[in-house]
Amino acid sequence: MGSKWSKDDALIWLSGGGLVLGCLMVAGLFLVIVVHGLDRFWPQDLTRYTLHDGGVVLGHEASREDVLTTNARGERSVAYRLRIRTGDRDRYPDDYVWLEEGRVTWRDVPREAVVVEQVRGGDLFGFLDSFVDDGTVVALGYDDVWALYQEGYPELERLRRQRSLSIVLSSADGRPSTISLADVQRIYTPNAMTAWTRIRHYMASAWSYLWAPPRDENRQGGVFPAVFGTAAMVILMSVVVMPFGVLAAFYLREYGKPGPFLNAVRIAVNSLAGVPSIVFGVFGLGFFVYFVGGILDRQFFPEALPGPTFGRGGILWCSLTLALLTLPVVIVAVEEGLAAVPSGLREASHALGATRFETLWRVVVPVVLPSILTGLILSVARAAGTVAPLMIAGVVAFSADLPVDGEWPFVHLDREFMHLGFHIFDTGFRPGEGDAALSMAYTSTLLLLAIVVALNAAAIGLRSRLRRHYSLAAP
Repeated sequence: MGSKWSKDDALIWLSGGGLVLGCLMVAGLFLVIVVHGLDRFWPQDLTRYTLHDGGVVLGHEASREDVLTTNARGERSVAYRLRIRTGDRDRYPDDYVWLEEGRVTWRDVPREAVVVEQVRGGDLFGFLDSFVDDGTVVALGYDDVWALYQEGYPELERLRRQRSLSIVLSSADGRPSTISLADVQRIYTPNAMTAWTRIRHYMASAWSYLWAPPRDENRQGGVFPAVFGTAAMVILMSVVVMPFGVLAAFYLREYGKPGPFLNAVRIAVNSLAGVPSIVFGVFGLGFFVYFVGGILDRQFFPEALPGPTFGRGGILWCSLTLALLTLPVVIVAVEEGLAAVPSGLREASHALGATRFETLWRVVVPVVLPSILTGLILSVARAAGTVAPLMIAGVVAFSADLPVDGEWPFVHLDREFMHLGFHIFDTGFRPGEGDAALSMAYTSTLLLLAIVVALNAAAIGLRSRLRRHYSLAAP
């Protein structure tokens, strides 16, 4: 006879199915972020759509959807319409236009179509008409203008700074527009690129994204200030939270005597772990920024008043706020590690004449180091992705200054800073920005995930190495 199906078997299969479903959802989300994030730098071909009414649209297909149409006889049919990114904000202010299938009579991929990346205002699509130097035409036609641009016009950078050099770009329907070269970031011809040229363009764009500052209100450019600000904040937060968290855990486990006070401390730690992050932001604003920052301003910077120095949001206050947010995580992780240390190790150390402090420092701490690193891993992962408290305590959408530079005192803890998580929020949730801003949000999300995974991988590798080193004492 076959075995009878039990309730325990059902619970096991249910738990396993839930775990598999959760893993698939996480993997699917990660795949969506990777696909949309890495696709941003690949140059897309420009297609010219000729319409039956004589209109012309130049751009690339962003999406398509099916539409239900009804003819004069009442017959229904399914067609599709294309959402085209036009790069022509004069004619299409939102940069996109819908084209029904029946309106398009011809489409081609012109080799001479160019993409002009502007410093502000987004990309422009069109055809190079002429090269103008201080009102004088120095090149005419696509071949001559493109060759002159690639070779580098004499003293190009000086003329660019003086705004005396410009190009004339013709739109798909022949409308000319003059663009100063000082407002141009880059010009490239996606339809004329070879596979190798596309790869080089992709790598150059990705490198610029990592190391360049943002431009055009975070719609274009790079995210280096946001990456630097995120890393600096996480380092400051770790420097603050790890000593206090480790000392608090050692007190609770090794020195604290059971009683009402110790119970109250444990309840406070557990309660802090469940407090919403936005509450920490409000506390950081009220206590750190207004109270502590105000005292520092009155004591050390009276000449700057009424303008605040430390009495405003900054990277120091954001780091301290996140240190409070992640403190329970570190305490719990280290306490669990201390509880797992065999009591025989302590007893053997005391039997050899070691004091209580020497036993903790030379015997217990090396064994519990993996747990300390576990607390660091969890705190870094949470701090790097937390945005709500930072929006209140000092993060900004754009800042040209880094917290660290070559000016005295070199480290400016009072400065506002950019954070990669807030950069994602700022670019991804702007109303009416279109797919360009959303693409930037996907790429920044992928970068933030990569940073968190890299930090965690480094800490996990170090923890595994320590566990192997102290394998004899590990539980």
